[in-house]
Amino acid sequence: MQQHYEFFHYTVDETLSLYLHTNIDSSVYANNHTSVQQKKQYRKYVDWSLIPAKYRTLYDKPITDDVEGDPGLVQRAKVALTPDVSPLLVDGVQLAKLPPTYVLSVGHDRLRDESFIYAERVKRAGVPVVHNHYENTFHGSIGFLYGPFGLNIAHKMIADIVTFVKANL
Repeated sequence: MQQHYEFFHYTVDETLSLYLHTNIDSSVYANNHTSVQQKKQYRKYVDWSLIPAKYRTLYDKPITDDVEGDPGLVQRAKVALTPDVSPLLVDGVQLAKLPPTYVLSVGHDRLRDESFIYAERVKRAGVPVVHNHYENTFHGSIGFLYGPFGLNIAHKMIADIVTFVKANL
């Protein structure tokens, strides 16, 4: 498994627990937060072939959607599968209603692969998409604009967003 290094070290289960205000344990990594029905419903939205080939090395093991998740965790994590938290799990009809869309992703981010899938799905739904991927930076780097930890890439990201907003207002 490929290592992802991040400036802020929070695990997915810790982040979800904080965000959802409930205890989400590490079995979420084994997809234990979804029922068989949910797995089958959402599988079509997570098309790994939409991830650029150079990033797909993690996805060489077959997926089994026939393992029932932990009922308590499924219930506690239900809100994590709503469109507000997981826009990737929205069907193409809903995606087609989006305005021109800007997707920003970075190389060192747990959500990097999902951003590639989402941008391509939105594009296939007929929505104009600009997807800027910044390979050599980390999640949250856009906030490092000034001070001793200021990053030039943060200014580039902001400039690219402003360009998109100006062109699409």
